[in-house]
Amino acid sequence: MILQSRVRATELHLCLSCRISLETASCCAPPAEAGKDCPARSPYGAAPLPGPAPASGPPRPQSSRDMEPHLSFRGRRALVTGAGKGIGRAVAVALSRAGARVTALSRTAADLESLTQECPGIETLCVDLADWEAVEAAVGAAGPFELLVNNAAVAELQPFLEVTRSALQRSLDVNFGAVLHVSQIVARQMIAQGVPGAIVNVSSQASKRALRDHAVYCSTKSALDMLSKVMAMELGPHKIRVNTVNPTVVMTDMGRINWSDPQKSAAMINRIPLGKFAEVDDVVNSILFLLSDKSAMTTGSSLMIDGGFLVS
Repeated sequence: MILQSRVRATELHLCLSCRISLETASCCAPPAEAGKDCPARSPYGAAPLPGPAPASGPPRPQSSRDMEPHLSFRGRRALVTGAGKGIGRAVAVALSRAGARVTALSRTAADLESLTQECPGIETLCVDLADWEAVEAAVGAAGPFELLVNNAAVAELQPFLEVTRSALQRSLDVNFGAVLHVSQIVARQMIAQGVPGAIVNVSSQASKRALRDHAVYCSTKSALDMLSKVMAMELGPHKIRVNTVNPTVVMTDMGRINWSDPQKSAAMINRIPLGKFAEVDDVVNSILFLLSDKSAMTTGSSLMIDGGFLVS
């Protein structure tokens, strides 16, 4: 009996190893099978080759390179806004690697061009989200989609007494209005197709905690959180899930520049129990989880990616 149990355990380990190896290899499959011809790598390095799990030792933290082979989006169509740089770009690449047919939206043509050079299988839309008519035409023609990541945002940082009308309007147009509008277009497509879907809105810890010079940004992100909850309530009967991710400072290229001053960063890091800012992969992994069937019973939630900032 003991020998049979060991044989079965060995067979199970081999089956799991084979499955993981096959799924990882499929990142480079033809367009009809996987994320077109996007190479099996992320912008942060090559994906590790699969192999047997270590026999012992503490588990190592997962990155998007580790998680993606286990989260298949094969054949599903996804739209990512603000996909030219940072988090949006990383999400677009990760989804494509995981088998999705990805459309990346940005208002900056040069960013989209470099993205398609990095990952040729990704389709692109160059449009300003503040232009409702242009967005309606572009997104409507590019769909239908089953997955949506509303990542685009602007940060117009001004002291409360100096907030300008133009900064307020631009922030409302992109951080709130564009999310509502794009989500309407995509959700109507999902309902017309009769397919379940998932929407993730990229919010911020700034929606939960006041920050100096962030009057407009904090307010638009708070509005986004509530919009997401209402969307979850009304779209739930159509099998469409809606959630937000709420990161702390994220070490994108821009984040590293803005928080490179040790004196400035120390004040924030000292309030984070984990003692560090978020990396791009931390946010990407959370978004992929909320888009996937592994979170099939999760909607109307805000997933904090803040290292414990709000509990300090």
